Amino acid sequence: MMPTPKWKRSNKHKGNNPSPSSSTLGTLPSTHSSLLSSSTAVQGPQIKALSVALTIPEIILSIAAFLSRPFLVRCALVCKDWYAIFQALVFRVVVAADFDRPDFVRAFQIHTRFATSIEWIQESPMIPAVPRKRSWLRRFRRKDPMRPIAQTRKPFEQLESSLMAGQTPLLGRLSVRIQNQDPNLILRLSASTVVNLQISTLGYLAGKPRMYMEDILQAYPNLINLTLEGLFRLGSRLCKEGGHLPFIPPLPMVGAALAAVATTLLTELSPSTTSMATANAKGKGVVRPSSIQTLNLRLVYISQNCLIALSALLPNLTALLIEEILVPDVMIKIYRWTWSSAFIQNLRSAFPHLQSLRLAFPFENIKEDTIIEILKAFPLLTTVGFRNACFGKRAVETLQEHCKYVECLDVSFGNGGRPELEGALLRFLQTCPRLRELEADGVIFHLDEPVDAGVTKAPWACTRLEKLVCGFHGTESMIFQHLSQFPMLSHLTIANPALTISPIESTLAWMVKSTRMEYFWFTNRRNLPLDKATIRWMLQHWPSLKKLHVAGGVINQRDTVKQWCREAQRLSLVVEYDRM
Repeated sequence: MMPTPKWKRSNKHKGNNPSPSSSTLGTLPSTHSSLLSSSTAVQGPQIKALSVALTIPEIILSIAAFLSRPFLVRCALVCKDWYAIFQALVFRVVVAADFDRPDFVRAFQIHTRFATSIEWIQESPMIPAVPRKRSWLRRFRRKDPMRPIAQTRKPFEQLESSLMAGQTPLLGRLSVRIQNQDPNLILRLSASTVVNLQISTLGYLAGKPRMYMEDILQAYPNLINLTLEGLFRLGSRLCKEGGHLPFIPPLPMVGAALAAVATTLLTELSPSTTSMATANAKGKGVVRPSSIQTLNLRLVYISQNCLIALSALLPNLTALLIEEILVPDVMIKIYRWTWSSAFIQNLRSAFPHLQSLRLAFPFENIKEDTIIEILKAFPLLTTVGFRNACFGKRAVETLQEHCKYVECLDVSFGNGGRPELEGALLRFLQTCPRLRELEADGVIFHLDEPVDAGVTKAPWACTRLEKLVCGFHGTESMIFQHLSQFPMLSHLTIANPALTISPIESTLAWMVKSTRMEYFWFTNRRNLPLDKATIRWMLQHWPSLKKLHVAGGVINQRDTVKQWCREAQRLSLVVEYDRM
C-alpha cells in the first residue's frame, strides 16, 4: 500500500542543503512542487511563515481532513515528521473496496491500531445463469462437466486475521456483511471499543440461525448503536428461560389461605431471576445492562415477548426501528405480531425513554386505530415513522394533537393517493415549526393550484427543514421557488416530476441559497442529458455535496458527469445513474 520512504541522503550532501533536484521533486506532492517552482513570486517571510505552519501538527491535521487517501500517502513520504502524522490517517477509515487489494491487506495488518472505522462486505458467489431445459438435456447426454458454483472471493477469515493481527484501540465503527453464513461468526471478532456495529447477512440460511443479545453485548460491551439486518432470529436468554409464566386459571377468592397457596404455586413454577443469573454466570458470564441507545432491526425476526424481555438488557434505549423490507426476491411476511392494547402498554412500560419509533411494515398488519393508540402511548416522541398503507388522516391529526415534540416524520409509502391524507399532512406542515426531516415518498404536493386537497396554499412553518423526500406537481420554477424557503436543506429527494434542471433564474437562485446540500436525488427527463453549466453551478455553490443520484436519465452521460466533477477538483463526489 505505502512505498518505502526514502529519507536517507548520501554522505556528500550531509554538510550542505542543495536545491531539490527533479528526482526529489518527483516524490513530493504536486502542491509542494508547484510551490517550489513559483517561489520567485512569493516573498521570503511568507515562505518562512508557511514552512513554520507546516511543522505544527494541529494545522497539518486540519489540512489533512480535506485530502483523499492517495494524497495522504504522498504526504507521508515527505519526511519523518509527516510520516508519523499521515501514517495514522491513511488507515483511519477502511472501506470494503480496500480489502480487494492484497497489498493493502498486508499493510493494514501492521497498522490496525490506527483504524477507527472498518467496513467489510463479502461478495456474492458467481452463480451461472440457468440454461433452458433442452440445453440441460444435451449437456446431460454428452456428459459434459458442469461448472460448480464459485466460492465467495472474500472468506471471513480475511477480516478475522486482519483484526487479530494487531490491537484496535481506536476502532469505533464496524460494519460486516456476510453471504450465506451464520451471523454469530461476527461475534468472534470481539472488538471491545466498537460503538457502532452493523451485522448484515445476505441469502437464505438453513434453519434461520438465532443470535442472542447477551452474546452480542459480551463481545461488544460498549455499543451505543446496533443494526442487525438479515433473515435470522434475535432472542434473549431471559425470554427463553424465564420470559413466560405458566398459565394458571383464576382461582376463586375463598380465603387468605387459598391465595397464599396460589402465590406459592406461582413461585415454584416460574424460574426466579436469581437462578437465571447464576446460570448465566456459570455459562456465558454475567451480562450487565448495556448503554445501547439505538436498535435497528431489518428483516430480523424477534417475538413480542422477546422484545419486552430486552428491556432488562437495554435500559437506555431511546430509538427503535423495526423494518420489513420488500425486495423482488424476498416477498415474505416476517412479523406476525398481534398489536393488542396490552402489548402497547407493556412496550411503553418496558422502554420509558423511547424518543424515536419507526415501524416499516408494508403489509396491513397495523391498522390506523393501532397507530393512533401507539402515538397516544408515546407522547414524547421526537422521531415518528410508519411506512404503512393504513397511515391516514386520523393518524396525522393524532400526531399533531398528542406528539408536540416531533422533529422527524416518515410516512413514506403510505396511502398517498387519498386527498384527506395530503390535506392533513399539509395542515401539519403549516403549523409545525419544529420539523427538521420529512420523508413522504408517494405523497405529491400540488404547487400549481391555490387549494390542495381542501387546504389553502400557504408557506410551510418548518423553515429549518434539513431533509425532504416527496413529490411535487408543477413547473420547475414553482418547485425551486418553494424549496427556497428551506435554507438549511442538506438532503433532498424529488421523486416527481421528471426534471431537466435547466439553468434558469429560479433554479440558480435556489442553488445559491442551498449551500449545505450533501445529497440530491431527482428524476431526469428521458433522452435529455444534463447541462454542463448546471453541473458546474452545483459544484460551485454546493461545496458539501457528497452524492448526486440521477434516476431515469441518460445512462451514457454518467462518465461525462464524472469527468466534469474531476475537472472541478471534486474527486470524492459520488455520481449514480439508474433506470426507472
